[in-house]
Amino acid sequence: MSRLILNKLILQGTTYKRTISFNKGLTIISGEKTSGKSLVLSLIDYCLGKSGKIDFNVQRELDKRCDQVFLEMSINKEVLTLKRLLKEKQTKISIYFCSYNSIDEYTPKTLDIPDAMKILMNKLNVDEYKLIRHQKHSNKKEIENVSFRDIFRYVYIHQHELGTGDFLGKKDNFKARKNPHAFKMIFNLVDVDKEALNEQLVKVQNEIEDIRRELFGLNAYLEDLDETDKVILHLKSGKLQEEIEKNKKRKIIILEKSVNKSNKNDENKMYIKLKEDFNLISNKIFQFQNQKRKIQLSISSKEILIDDYIKELKEIEETLEINYKLIIPEQVIECPLCSSQIPGHNHKDIIKNENAEKTLHRIKKQILGKISFVKNLIEKENKKIEQLDKEITILSEKQSIYDDALSVYSKKTNVPYLSQIDSINSIMNNLTKKQEILKEGLRIHNKIEEKDKLIEDLKNEESRLIKSIEALQIKDDKKDIIFNFLDEEYQGFMKRFKYDTEETFIDRSLMIPFYNGASVYAHESGGLLECMQLSYLAAILNSKIEGHGTGHPGLLLLDSISKYVGTLEKNPEVEGDTTNTEEKINDPEVYDEFYKILIELSLNHQIILVENTPPDKYDSIYTKYTFLNGEKGLIDAEKNELEQIAY
Repeated sequence: MSRLILNKLILQGTTYKRTISFNKGLTIISGEKTSGKSLVLSLIDYCLGKSGKIDFNVQRELDKRCDQVFLEMSINKEVLTLKRLLKEKQTKISIYFCSYNSIDEYTPKTLDIPDAMKILMNKLNVDEYKLIRHQKHSNKKEIENVSFRDIFRYVYIHQHELGTGDFLGKKDNFKARKNPHAFKMIFNLVDVDKEALNEQLVKVQNEIEDIRRELFGLNAYLEDLDETDKVILHLKSGKLQEEIEKNKKRKIIILEKSVNKSNKNDENKMYIKLKEDFNLISNKIFQFQNQKRKIQLSISSKEILIDDYIKELKEIEETLEINYKLIIPEQVIECPLCSSQIPGHNHKDIIKNENAEKTLHRIKKQILGKISFVKNLIEKENKKIEQLDKEITILSEKQSIYDDALSVYSKKTNVPYLSQIDSINSIMNNLTKKQEILKEGLRIHNKIEEKDKLIEDLKNEESRLIKSIEALQIKDDKKDIIFNFLDEEYQGFMKRFKYDTEETFIDRSLMIPFYNGASVYAHESGGLLECMQLSYLAAILNSKIEGHGTGHPGLLLLDSISKYVGTLEKNPEVEGDTTNTEEKINDPEVYDEFYKILIELSLNHQIILVENTPPDKYDSIYTKYTFLNGEKGLIDAEKNELEQIAY
């Protein structure tokens, strides 16, 4: 059973960091209005590919303190961390194939949102579905992808959708028309043609081969660096880190002594400033050189890839030459026993196959296209190296100027403990550079492991496609089993909410819940709609346990479930006072049943609930965070993890 579990959300800026962790079962986030409760779910949604930006006119504290957000998750025991910037390049998502704490040792895969969502779909063992539709006011057709974002509508129910007619984004025609297809993907009810599956299978097999070629280049690079043992690299990096920490502590002690000397000489301050600038330039040069090495590695891998493509192209051309251009004249074959003569078959007529020839020409064209594409990438990377070389040259000239200035100042000034500070800075700088080189080796090792895992995922996809080709037609009895189960579960939950089950079902063509013969979009009562929606979502989750809803990620994000079962009533103790109000639950039994069902679901699925004031008996057990208005909300200065780390 493929399952996505959210581990933690990390909000981060240059001077601020806060981590919000989640239970694997039920997590309740409570608090006052406008304290940032719903923002937690919005940021999860943002990391998982939401197209809109975060509105900083509303989220001012987030704007002030944070510029990026991370989401660590587990999919089938594999840990991934997604990173998305808040203020620039919002159309990109970076994927680290590791936990958040290990991202320094990994190189992220930075992708456009749709491509990042494809990776999540592959990890969940679900194939994207292409939907063909007619363009408006035209006979032309266009293709739309039904993707992870469409399935995610069955996971995250926004507070403005729950208990309303906008359930599953119904008011957005673009989303609404894809909902039935997303439902089919969840339950593997999509009927596709054999040719499309075969094309997809070939694409996957080619991708596996391309990754194997990349792995060859990465392993060759590690051998050249003599860094093939990952365990030794980890040990070396750990020892260097210990040395860096020791020198940091020594430097702090010396600086404190220097301060006690009350040195106020302006020339000394100038010397220290020059030294800091000199070190910054040195570090920048090192960073550019490091970037240059990585690009050179990338070019080497691509050159190996081009060599392989050229060999493949040669084989295709030879096959075309032999089979479709070489003409063997007709021959007369004489029988050695009776001397009778038999006309020989033309070799060209036997071998020539028009479809096969077209296929070979198409493959040849694809290979030529790949060679051209990779060469263009190499050309762009060579231009990047040229630019880096220019930057390094400019910085080296600046470094030389600063070095001359420092030599003059060092003769004229008498800075207390200067030689010790310089010595420690020099040691720390060298240790940091050595550690960065080791980390580069570790990143390559991790990249190799990541690609090995990708090959494993692609092989699983290959097996899945082969099985789909073998069993193309969806059996009616399978569909009956799924909907019978869903109906039974849906009706069971509706009974628990005190509704009868006559004409209560999930429609098999619209794929939406009905009550009393009317759909979830026909009813107007907010309380009834909320019960229908929660029963429907709970039925889908429970079906996953039975092996039906395999395409559902297996989690649920809900915002404010008390909205339509509670009402604001005047406090009877203060008659006539309309400002003094308290929240009363209009139907406490149904409200309590909501929580009981969510707790039951959380035994096998992750549930994250945002609620202002959950009932006391559940609050003490499942509430992980309680936010208050103002400074004690989600962006809480006292919870800043960067200030809690000792220098």
